[in-house]
Amino acid sequence: MPQGIPSIVLPAILLAAAACFADPPPTFDLRDVGGDNYVTGVRSQQGGTCWTHGAMAAMEGNLLMTGNWDAAGETGEPDLAEYHLDWWNGFNQHWNEDRDPPQGGGLVVHQGGDYMVTTAYLSRLEGAVRDVDGQSYDSAPARSDPGFHYFYPREVEWFVAGADLGGIDTIKEKIMAEGVLGTCMCYSGAYISNYIHYQPPGTTDDPNHAIAIVGWDDDLATQAPLPGAWLCKNSWGDDWGYGGYFWISYYDKHCCQQPQMGAVSFQEVQALDYDNAYYHDYHGWRDTKSTVGEAFNAFTAERDERIAALSFFSAADSADWLLKVYDRFEDGELLDELASAAGSSPHIGFHTVDLPEPVLVSAGDDFYLYLWLSDGGQPYDRTSDVPVLLGADYRVIVESSAGPGESYYREGGAWLDFYVDLSIPDPHTANFCIKALCNTAGISVDPGQGFGPEGPEGGPFTPSGTIFRIENRDPLSLDYAVSLDQQVSWLDLGGALSGTLPPGGDAEITVDLNDAALALDPGAHTASLVFTNTTNHMGDTERLVVLGVGDRVVFREWTLDTDPGWTCEDDWAFGQPSGGGGEHGGPDPTSGYTGDNVYGYNLAGDYPNNLPERHLTSDAIDCSELYNVRLSFRRWLGVEQPLYDHAYVRASADGATWETVWANDAEITDYGWTEMELDLSAVADDGTEVFLRWTMGSTDVGWRYCGWNIDDVRLSALERVPWLPAVDDLAISVEGVLVTLSWTPVAGAQSYLVEEAAEASGPYYQLTATESSIYSFDLPPEAERRFYRVLASSDPARP
Repeated sequence: MPQGIPSIVLPAILLAAAACFADPPPTFDLRDVGGDNYVTGVRSQQGGTCWTHGAMAAMEGNLLMTGNWDAAGETGEPDLAEYHLDWWNGFNQHWNEDRDPPQGGGLVVHQGGDYMVTTAYLSRLEGAVRDVDGQSYDSAPARSDPGFHYFYPREVEWFVAGADLGGIDTIKEKIMAEGVLGTCMCYSGAYISNYIHYQPPGTTDDPNHAIAIVGWDDDLATQAPLPGAWLCKNSWGDDWGYGGYFWISYYDKHCCQQPQMGAVSFQEVQALDYDNAYYHDYHGWRDTKSTVGEAFNAFTAERDERIAALSFFSAADSADWLLKVYDRFEDGELLDELASAAGSSPHIGFHTVDLPEPVLVSAGDDFYLYLWLSDGGQPYDRTSDVPVLLGADYRVIVESSAGPGESYYREGGAWLDFYVDLSIPDPHTANFCIKALCNTAGISVDPGQGFGPEGPEGGPFTPSGTIFRIENRDPLSLDYAVSLDQQVSWLDLGGALSGTLPPGGDAEITVDLNDAALALDPGAHTASLVFTNTTNHMGDTERLVVLGVGDRVVFREWTLDTDPGWTCEDDWAFGQPSGGGGEHGGPDPTSGYTGDNVYGYNLAGDYPNNLPERHLTSDAIDCSELYNVRLSFRRWLGVEQPLYDHAYVRASADGATWETVWANDAEITDYGWTEMELDLSAVADDGTEVFLRWTMGSTDVGWRYCGWNIDDVRLSALERVPWLPAVDDLAISVEGVLVTLSWTPVAGAQSYLVEEAAEASGPYYQLTATESSIYSFDLPPEAERRFYRVLASSDPARP
């Protein structure tokens, strides 16, 4: 019996609600499903990278079928970076993080891989990234970048048709329900005729090529004894085969038959929802401890964050599973369960499971991820002999690493450290495949200071025009409302002060506190943002408090009527644009917002092609005591499709490390002067030396001309308002019905506000103001007990 399951009641296991196709049609083509196309364009691979193209074709097809590409705000058809996977899969000589140093051993870059390698890369959140983010064959693209857009498959399933084709209907149903599937073959001129491929089962040639299945025809005659063939997309360009497509017999030796590459479905592909992953299995599933049903991994939190989901592999079809998160492992037992989820996985593969409620962990906390699987044993990573299925005829050793106290399995009623298990190949290198997928804890409230479960203490509101910004970094939608302090009655300001933030959503709320229904002095209170469905791991409602900050102010402005002396690289210059050659030459010199001068890249407007990046960089800017910093400027920008030409706006807190805050992700269609506003808060808030940078390039190919012109640059922000602490040494004396409150004067205070409540938790009500540190009043006859507090203000006109 797995740990934590009561002996009398096992959790109910619900079958997944999937479409049931009683009898798949005799022909099917994903390129025309009721007039809709669910297949992306044919690619043309370089080197031995067919396996990356097969995987990305399947993910792109699923993004089309689900609409998740458009839902993520992307334009055009899905286009993912095959060569980012090729360089950064972690199994090759370019990079293996389990090695020290990480370079040297493993696969040769551009010379093969498989869908297990792909899934390891995806499961640890390395990718997939878009083609415009990381597509570089000749040299390694950036491993990661804040500007990259990541896509993640929540499920990856493996299928085999079987020699008798007993599993073929399942494969067909998955194509109809989930889209394009990846598969493999042994391409040879001896096995293909008229772009129909058939390798007899009795031959010995191993797979050497990966492709993608997009449909089928049960009646197509092939070289095999019986009809029937898969319609496949190749990656050799659209001038090969039937516009880049061809057929493979159902009875081919490897297509839909090879266990690791037979038919692989990448499902529920969506924009990545997670900021971080905790794992010990860098290389994913490399072997299975078939005799073990229960395992757990131990981790220590690197920062404050929420465990939103868990992921794992299953090695058998129809495997029931139970996941749990524990807070402690002491005296050989897992203790203090924090969350659990149960279910069943109908097929072998990789699975992602959202927790019913996210678990909050703080930096330095230990936590433990438990997995019970009913069948197939526990998948694990280890140093392994990898057969290079596609692209080269060799095998290599890919090194994995492990340490004591990382992975455990249950045997004979006791938990055993997997690190010391000598019964498996390559001991001391093995870890189980159980991961935590996390988001930054709670909600970031901007501006403010010292945020956490308790929030900052105190802080006055500016009476009108108060702005505060909230951002949801939780994987769940959050309901919010606004109050004064934690214990004062709710303001009644209408719907603008309450709402729901979707995952990744944000809101900026402006409040005029003079409209408050309660006659409370706004200058003597803090504001509270109360999130009604956010809980930490102790089960307590969390609350974040934000200071009142007044109106946004412009604190730096450059009209560029005169040269501020910024650093110009190469053809960046200050002056008047004069137009020039090329379809997208410079603008009319009078079209800027103020004056004729601008900063521009090649003011003559004749911007050449094939350039590396060139920068315009500002001087250091002091943003201390400022929050929610925004950059606005007018710009004229002629940049072609981002596949070819690039433009960026970046910011730095030190002049050395740069964060991209804007890139031409989509084709620019408006070449005239326009206003841009960008959020710099992640880089600039409270920074003492902030730098701005505009980048032209690279301009890679094509005959068109490109360039920037910039005018009227402004930085605006919210200013921190000084505040005083509340009185915390209140003394109370009662003589008859006379109540006297006294306290130590607060430094800088010129007035106080006295409040009383019937209960310690409030709500509090304003009594009479006093300017001294003592206050007396008659106790109301109906009050058996009252609670009091005093708030301090630096404004003599308050309360």
